[in-house]
Amino acid sequence: MATNINAGINQYNNVRQAGSMKSATGAGNARGPSKAKAPQQKQVTDKLFGESAKFELSPEVEKYGKVVDLLQKKYDNAEVFVAGPGDDLSQIGGDLEYSIILSEDELNLLASEDPKDKEAKDKLLGQIDDAMKTISDMSEKIGESTGDEDEISNFGITIGKDGKMNFFADINGNSHKADSLDGIIQSLAAAKSQG
Repeated sequence: MATNINAGINQYNNVRQAGSMKSATGAGNARGPSKAKAPQQKQVTDKLFGESAKFELSPEVEKYGKVVDLLQKKYDNAEVFVAGPGDDLSQIGGDLEYSIILSEDELNLLASEDPKDKEAKDKLLGQIDDAMKTISDMSEKIGESTGDEDEISNFGITIGKDGKMNFFADINGNSHKADSLDGIIQSLAAAKSQG
């Protein structure tokens, strides 16, 4: 299911990129279509691909697209992905500086417009906000603790259902995990002193 959702998000992002081609000429919205902009989006694809290229986004893709827009408007240096319970988070990432990886439940919660979900939605958005601030600090501290000879393949933060952050980093082929940023830095320093 997470793969299908990511395919839908990719489809949504492709439509947004077609819209950004129009915005490069001075018209449109580079962030992607809103409901008011949907007819303009169709015109863009008609010009790019001709009348034979028609598309419609499924309601699910539209819903998840709103979440992507919400998060990418707030964090323009992050891409949004969905991971299933068995997915290897170290294999998920994109071209931007950071990735926000959500579970299907979290994505559904953020897409919800039900007033009863507002408190949980606000809490999750606060956790994402805290994580994005912390990941910036983590990037800086890892940069200070590594040299040009070090290969940093991945680092990040996971947030448990209890809201607790856990940190991970894959550096020089070694995986480091800790429940604090300082723990990751200490683990990295210990590995460098042994190596």
